[in-house]
Amino acid sequence: MIALVTLMLTARRAQAALVVLLSALATAAAVAGPVYTAAVDRASAVAEVANTPPAERTVSIQAGIDSTQRDRFDAVANDLAELPRFDTVLTAVVPVLGLDSEPGEIAWMTFRDGLCDHVRIVAGRCLMAAGEVVVGEATAHRLGLTPGRSAMLSWARYDNISRTWVIAGRPAPTTVVGVYQPVDRAEPYWGRSGYFAPTAPDTTAEPLFAGRPTVDGLEHDSDNRTVEAIPGPGAFDADHLPELSAALDELSEDLGSNDETARFASLIDELPNLFERVRRSDQLTRELVPLAGLPLIGLCWLVIFVAVAGATAARRHEQALIALRGAPRVGRFWLAAGESVIAIAVGAPLGYLAGTLATRAVANARFGPIPVFDLTPAPGAVSAALIAVAGAVLVGLLALRRDLASPVVDLLRRVPPRGAAWRTIAIDAAAVVLAVLAAVQLRAFDGQLLGLGLLVPGLIGLAIAVLTGRLLVPLAARLGRRAVQRGRLGLALGALQVARRPGSQRLFVLLAVAVAVLGFATTAVDVADQARADRAAVQTGAIRTLTVPPTDSGTLRAAVRAVDPDGRFAMAVGTRQVVDGPPVLFVDTAALPDVAIWRPEYGDRSPAEVADELRPPADEPIVVKGSELALTVDYAAPATVGSAPPATRTELRLTALLRPLTGGAPVRAGSAEIEPGRHTWELASQACVDGCRLAGIEAVYEAAGGEAAELSIVSLAARADRSQPFTDVVPAFTTDKWRAGDDAKVTAEDGGVHVVVPGAVIQPRPTVLLPAGTPADVPVLSGGPPPKSGEAEGVDGNVVAIRPVAQGRALPRIGTGLLMDLGYAERLATGNTDLATAEVWLGSAAPPDIEQRLAERGLVVIGRDSMTAAADRLDGRGPALAVWFHLLAGGVAVLLAACGMWLMAAVDRRRVLDDMVALRRQGLAARTGGSWVLWAYLPVAVAAVVTGLVAAVIAWAVVGRYVPYFVDDDFALAAPTWPGPIAIALPAVAAALLFTTVAVGLRRALRVRD
Repeated sequence: MIALVTLMLTARRAQAALVVLLSALATAAAVAGPVYTAAVDRASAVAEVANTPPAERTVSIQAGIDSTQRDRFDAVANDLAELPRFDTVLTAVVPVLGLDSEPGEIAWMTFRDGLCDHVRIVAGRCLMAAGEVVVGEATAHRLGLTPGRSAMLSWARYDNISRTWVIAGRPAPTTVVGVYQPVDRAEPYWGRSGYFAPTAPDTTAEPLFAGRPTVDGLEHDSDNRTVEAIPGPGAFDADHLPELSAALDELSEDLGSNDETARFASLIDELPNLFERVRRSDQLTRELVPLAGLPLIGLCWLVIFVAVAGATAARRHEQALIALRGAPRVGRFWLAAGESVIAIAVGAPLGYLAGTLATRAVANARFGPIPVFDLTPAPGAVSAALIAVAGAVLVGLLALRRDLASPVVDLLRRVPPRGAAWRTIAIDAAAVVLAVLAAVQLRAFDGQLLGLGLLVPGLIGLAIAVLTGRLLVPLAARLGRRAVQRGRLGLALGALQVARRPGSQRLFVLLAVAVAVLGFATTAVDVADQARADRAAVQTGAIRTLTVPPTDSGTLRAAVRAVDPDGRFAMAVGTRQVVDGPPVLFVDTAALPDVAIWRPEYGDRSPAEVADELRPPADEPIVVKGSELALTVDYAAPATVGSAPPATRTELRLTALLRPLTGGAPVRAGSAEIEPGRHTWELASQACVDGCRLAGIEAVYEAAGGEAAELSIVSLAARADRSQPFTDVVPAFTTDKWRAGDDAKVTAEDGGVHVVVPGAVIQPRPTVLLPAGTPADVPVLSGGPPPKSGEAEGVDGNVVAIRPVAQGRALPRIGTGLLMDLGYAERLATGNTDLATAEVWLGSAAPPDIEQRLAERGLVVIGRDSMTAAADRLDGRGPALAVWFHLLAGGVAVLLAACGMWLMAAVDRRRVLDDMVALRRQGLAARTGGSWVLWAYLPVAVAAVVTGLVAAVIAWAVVGRYVPYFVDDDFALAAPTWPGPIAIALPAVAAALLFTTVAVGLRRALRVRD
């Protein structure tokens, strides 16, 4: 038996080689999915880590401790040091006074492990002994400090009553021994400190670095200590992430279980967010890759079935002779099956090796670096290969079933009898039912791609191809008869061969399913590209964005307007850290129409309409010009209520809140304690020589117990210098020109405005007297439902009332939240208006030297971004990498179909040549014989291309909405529905060209010469 099978393989080695090749392809296709998935997992983990800010990759334990808690904190620091592949850095920070001659101006004396390895000393030397400090270059220039300068530094604490830093410890002599620059402001060593990070709130307040003996030797009751775990090489390798996650969970549990430590120390760990993104990326990869890989494996099985069935049909006469000689059924089975099974078994290991190497090579070229020749099995690769081989053997045996069961008389016929009608109907029904069940499951599980849902594209393509294929035989027969009547013998012979050949329908199904797989792949890739481009536009907001150091909103807006007065190409944009409520994007809307990339998700209003709605009214503000202000008040100390003891503190403080008209930080022209009695109090303000807008007058009453203070504000005047008289800024203080918050009462009084200021219950709360022209609320554009409270945090962090003028699904940069005009927000601001992130968005008309122009206005660019860069970052994440596997699978599917087409011709070659020789002897022209072969394959290929394209469109209509494109859903964007025309036409054109080339090649290969 073995010898006979060996002889059969040797005699038909070309056919055996084809089966070996198909088995190898099936195994390679099965292995490609797990190997590609593993490669995507590694690449996406790298991308997620790269897209995570350095501070968020750092784990830290922070504590405000006294001298009795230092040992316990050191023990906690040792626990953090056990994180694998992380280096720990200890930091201690103490506020000190004495370095700056200005009263209340503190410096942050800071000890940090390994400092001298990460700074560049530009003058003097680095730290060596106790009592030594090094200062930053900007600080040294600002304060005139040089190496060798001595200072008496004292521990400082913040006094809530005076709102200033005061000396709280004994002065200690220190010496400035060096001036430093950070070697790399963005290196991981700086961790969460934010000393030099672009988004740090105090980028100009450089730390005063000192050694640990210096910090510990300074007399102080408490300090702030931090131990940070900085990631080292390999810390975030995909293989190590589970180990790191488990270690962090254990650390968090240990810290939380110790009540004494938890009271003063807190773990700051944002790595779980990174782990979740990586996990979500892996999950989506395991949905997207099988969505293309499983139909490809099924297609390989279909090709093997067509190959084995065709080869078996060609050996029907041989099977009949074996049966006539009395061979037992088991022997007949092994003689028939052994040839195919051995070929499949030989091809499997070759396919495993080729699939692994080829897939790794593709992954390395697409998003490497991937170790191509590392043959370590990817998770699931061996199981997938075994399933592919088992399926190949099963379909091969299934292809033999009919001929093994046929009687000898049927085997002796050249044209096999047609199958039973019920079997045809059952196959069609099964294909349709499976496709429907898969689609129903997809919808039932909210679009989760699992189970049969992963097979929806392939099953829909198969169902449509099988149903359409049933029309192939009758249509080909009719076409052949009509061609005979018209005398077109080549077309007639080709069409009649399609009608009579048993494998024609199988070939049609094979080609149609392959085109459907390729069409679905190109559609998925094109729509995914559109979705990433849309997301990139929303993430950046404009064609290009420039990041500048955190700055005051007025300074940013004034500088950008100075560069672009008409708002044609530059727009000031910023955000603040939101404590409670929706995020707010502050925008100078004057430039919104020409700079921002406006999308339908932002609402049904045009950017010009939105800008008109959000822009502040052009009313005349109260302008203060001068270097001195005089506030006239009438104040009487409050009487004790009932028998309650008098308040321990009864200071009343008034502050004029001013904003320079030329832009810049807000000015607080404050006073010391206001004494009872009517008098004029001068408030110094040097920043308003060119004019300031009066934002309000703040009153703070320091009395305890909730008592209230009553005062009357009579007038506000200003003068340029002491040699000039005061000029009234506000001609008359009346209630129609002033208003206060809900917690204060404002009433009219002869010659002024009477204000009742509530006292402190727990801590003082300011009451602000606002000009009547100050808006009561701020118009906003809402991305998503506006907050039910009708409030949001303004540009100064205070809560303001909002008035939504339009609503969309999302907003640029922040996704869901609010968009507020920067100038309008400043109208209501009474506090500090520093922006956490300050940006300049640029339109297409921005000049090449825009950065230089901004630098001349004091805005130094520290970061750059663009739509193209944002799209590139999205291209490196898991879903984008996984969806490219569809294109790879689609290309392999069409090549498999072409191989199947050539294989069927090779199986039929002997019979076709015999028929053609007989017809040539009867006078058939050589040209007609060649066209016969062409028409036997070309119409099947053309019909299959059209059918496959239709199947791909239907499959996308069912599945497309469920295909994931992003790891997160930070932006409520509607995914594109359909691809561009090229993405639909491209697979049809490519498949048609390939199949036509194969058909023409078959015509030449089967041509009979005279």
